[in-house]
Amino acid sequence: MNNILVIGAGSVGALMGASLFKAGLKITFAGKPNSDYTKQLKNKGLQLSCANSESLWISPSHPRVKFVDTATDLSEKFEIIIVAVKSNNLSKVAFYIKAHSNPDTILIHAQNGIPYWWFNNDNYLSTLDENLFDKLSSHRYLNTVDSNGILQKNLGDRTIVGCVVKAPCQRTKQGKIQVNKPPRLILGLTKSDRHNLKQQTIQSLCDTFSQHGIAATYTDKIRAAVCNKLALNIITNVLSALTGRVIGDLTTNYHTNSLIETVIAEANHIFCCYGIKPEDLPTEQAIYAYIKTPGSQSHLPSLAQDFSQRKPGEVSLITAPVEMAEIAQLKVPTLFSLSELLKICQTYSLKNHNGKPYILTIDHSANCYMLTDDLCQSNLVDKWQISNLQAHLAQVNVSALNN
Repeated sequence: MNNILVIGAGSVGALMGASLFKAGLKITFAGKPNSDYTKQLKNKGLQLSCANSESLWISPSHPRVKFVDTATDLSEKFEIIIVAVKSNNLSKVAFYIKAHSNPDTILIHAQNGIPYWWFNNDNYLSTLDENLFDKLSSHRYLNTVDSNGILQKNLGDRTIVGCVVKAPCQRTKQGKIQVNKPPRLILGLTKSDRHNLKQQTIQSLCDTFSQHGIAATYTDKIRAAVCNKLALNIITNVLSALTGRVIGDLTTNYHTNSLIETVIAEANHIFCCYGIKPEDLPTEQAIYAYIKTPGSQSHLPSLAQDFSQRKPGEVSLITAPVEMAEIAQLKVPTLFSLSELLKICQTYSLKNHNGKPYILTIDHSANCYMLTDDLCQSNLVDKWQISNLQAHLAQVNVSALNN
């Protein structure tokens, strides 16, 4: 377990790799090619600032560290690869992962949302409703997550470990990784291990993380852990990206809190259909306990950060569960409308280079969401799109009022 590759040297990859570096392991960080940040890592190393006031600098000349980019062929296979790129960029590094791994390699996927490996488990599929099982047996991927099943075809034979990351963090303009509250990881094998050897390796890795700055636990219910984080992501990332508001601003609004109740209920309707037991479903109490702790309230979630920087974001956070609902013929009108709003918001943010990147504002006097004046007056969206958005916004507002 000494030689580890971290693909994606952004906030999460830097955090996880730095923890293992402190443990004395050999770490290779592979960043995005032709990126100013990757060039900075190669020249100046990695800087990390933690919530407990600890700071860490990893020199690029340290003998246990390499800073490269994913255009660099390292000519070796790794025992463990931590994949920390965002889900919408995962297909871009699939062949790089394959080239530096073999079937015995442990792939630790630290992405938000429904992962590509979700249906790659016969034992899991056998627990589902017979009609759902028939639909998924020959088509084990979601188009919103893994178009044409490319990821599944290239990486499905590896030892895949799901990784749920709870670590509000961001990269500053100076390139330093700022961690806003004590980070946590939940890791779990996506398929059962007959001989328990892989599980022992992952449990040992959890111990290593825990001893070096990241509280990490192993679970045999990784899908349930993913669902709990996904509910949190839909509430925080999606609503924040649509409104440009930090989490604290959102949760002080009664209308938003009513909407959150509906979102949780619809998400749990999907999760329950896909085999998550009632006792493992996300609860309002658990979600609010997390987002109201110090460090979360002033945090702008990653999806909103991407939109503000005019970069494509992880819209599959909501489009994937909506696709799952469509496959199972479930009605989730609020999630569907939020999904449609988010897709337009991403397109608008990518095109709108000078104005605000979000499309909704909260009218506190009327206690509802409204489209921003900038959006309605913009030539980036046509009248038909505005009319369509208004219809979806009406559904969102009605959902909040009905609670």
